[in-house]
Amino acid sequence: MKKNAYMIFVLLLAVMLILPVFALAEPKTGRGGEVKKGIQAEAACAIVGMSAEQSQLTALQRARAAAIEQAAGVSVTAATLVTNYTVAADFIKTYSRGFIVAEKVTWLPLGQYQKDPSTAPIPEYRVKIVADVYIPKRKSKAIGLTANLNNVIFRNGEKARVTIKTKSAARIALFNIMADDTVALLFPNTYEKDNKLAAGENFVFPAKDAKVELEMQTLADHKKDAEAIFVVAWDETRGINILQHFAPGEAIPMSEFFAKLSEIIDQCEDTILPYEVVAQ
Repeated sequence: MKKNAYMIFVLLLAVMLILPVFALAEPKTGRGGEVKKGIQAEAACAIVGMSAEQSQLTALQRARAAAIEQAAGVSVTAATLVTNYTVAADFIKTYSRGFIVAEKVTWLPLGQYQKDPSTAPIPEYRVKIVADVYIPKRKSKAIGLTANLNNVIFRNGEKARVTIKTKSAARIALFNIMADDTVALLFPNTYEKDNKLAAGENFVFPAKDAKVELEMQTLADHKKDAEAIFVVAWDETRGINILQHFAPGEAIPMSEFFAKLSEIIDQCEDTILPYEVVAQ
């Protein structure tokens, strides 16, 4: 009995010594950055060369960009008049500097934009948001992510391809930030689940023999749309299974997407590839 009791004591002592080691070990996932709560921002967009719906979304994108600017200290364009969709796409670029994980949107009374007294006033959508912005704390070693699109302006029906490369072995995921203010996982997907990328290898999505295509289309009745491909990569030794966080092809609201992404983004590198889609 005494011998058994001694063995049990030794085992317990060993467990007590080992546990702190595990407690101090860096988790493979989880947030390590800071959530800055209650960031307030206002923005506006005059209705010029776009639908009322697009003007509303552009105003909202500007407000989000302004909130991220406050939280992360980055610079965004301050122009009220947005006639260039490349400028609208620049607002989307800001999303990679900080992630709005929750937002309350309040639409203000319709305003007017007037360049000078000699020009007629233009209706202007104005919006205010109160946002919680997550500022990532990057922990992953640099894997040298680079990515590019085969074009930055697509006509309806044209097909897009994304080329991705990393300097070290990695796993990757591609998301589409769409013109209806939702985000969907493009890769990995139901047909292609292996998202491992060898060091220095050029990965092209979709591949020529792939069962999916990236055919560009504007939303119904839109002349132009600003969208983006969001590329995420992480060291292959990280315990991240992207399919446990996102369902392939499922479009989810922007803030829901970034709230989920914030759980793993500290372990990743990312880049945003904005583009325009133009109706024929």
